[in-house]
Amino acid sequence: MVNRKVLRNCGIDPDEYNGFAFGMGLDRITMILCAINDIKLLWENDVRFLHLFK
Repeated sequence: MVNRKVLRNCGIDPDEYNGFAFGMGLDRITMILCAINDIKLLWENDVRFLHLFK
């Protein structure tokens, strides 16, 4: 659920509206397409790992 403070900060009345947020970023899509098991591998900047996807 979207926090009431977030709605209020966006100028939306939280008593009238509520919301549910979800999403899938590019890192998750890359994991699926390249069969990567651990998301940390994408963010460690290990050149040996990155060279696997040239």
